[in-house]
Amino acid sequence: MPLPPAPPSVEDSLGAPRFGTYQGSLASARLGGLRGTWQPSRLARLAVHKRWLYGFVATREGAVLFAVVDLGYSSNVFTMAVELAGQRVLVDVGRLGPPRPLVKVNEYVGAGLEVGLRLPGASVHARRPFGDERYHVDIRLGLGAPVLRPSMVLRAELLAAGAAPPLTVIAPVEGGDGVNVTQKWAALQAFGELEVAGHRYRLDGGVGGLDSTHGYLARRTAWRWAFVCGRLDDGTPVGINLVEGFNETRDDVNENALWLGGRLYGLGRARFTWNHDDVLDRWHVRTTDGVLDLTFKPIAAHRELRDLVVVRSRFSQPVGTWSGTITLEGQRWTLDAQPGVAEDQDVLW
Repeated sequence: MPLPPAPPSVEDSLGAPRFGTYQGSLASARLGGLRGTWQPSRLARLAVHKRWLYGFVATREGAVLFAVVDLGYSSNVFTMAVELAGQRVLVDVGRLGPPRPLVKVNEYVGAGLEVGLRLPGASVHARRPFGDERYHVDIRLGLGAPVLRPSMVLRAELLAAGAAPPLTVIAPVEGGDGVNVTQKWAALQAFGELEVAGHRYRLDGGVGGLDSTHGYLARRTAWRWAFVCGRLDDGTPVGINLVEGFNETRDDVNENALWLGGRLYGLGRARFTWNHDDVLDRWHVRTTDGVLDLTFKPIAAHRELRDLVVVRSRFSQPVGTWSGTITLEGQRWTLDAQPGVAEDQDVLW
């Protein structure tokens, strides 16, 4: 059964969240319209309101990812580029940054999106102007502030027009009155260029995806995540988003999804098997509905292990290739070494 269309706003006329799983994009992920116990005090919002944009773009040759995270009291940015064929890391950078207003992740997840953070030696911006069917990403890493001698430049575009719709989830947060809003969108056609240390990688013909999340999240948050953006043997774009331990507090909220053949399919719960002590070991993920059975071969991992007493983070995101099977509506497809990431996160924020 197709997913219902995304509602016009996060909250209903009484200020209660419209919990559910939907297809299509919210006009805005604004949480300010929530009322009652669903709206924390102004002071509490500084601690619990998290928002981020994560992006991933890949071709058969390489993959590049980035994230800008607004933690309220601080910010975080990371980016990583990997050469898939040569199985080597080109760039791996992660930095803590200043709080608002020096970091920007606005309330829009579709048209109107604006994300930006500038640090000494790093500049990350993403946007999708109203009336524009493309997401635009510009990342520059190097020396000096502003970046004078860039060691990495990413100019990428992800095309929304003609793609299967995004997945939107409005979910309660386990253990309290928190609300999380996320939009996942994969199997988007990619264009652009990645330049690292003077070498250029063309992204035209690649496939990418985005994770836009805004939430009043729990003090401790943990999950396992898988994200895949590639092409079948016949060139059909394919995208997968799977999570375990997050956004699954009710039967009607579930961010597991498959983008295939111009359609978005909701999936059953995801079950991850991985080596907690070595994320570079092979992963295995399946869905309870039998649609997906996948294995992941990591190449390298971006890691953030921090202990700042009141804030602690154990975050590992390996980049590599996913293989396995998709069984759906009487048909079976094989995934062979499709680009993607896995993630193991446990954070006290």
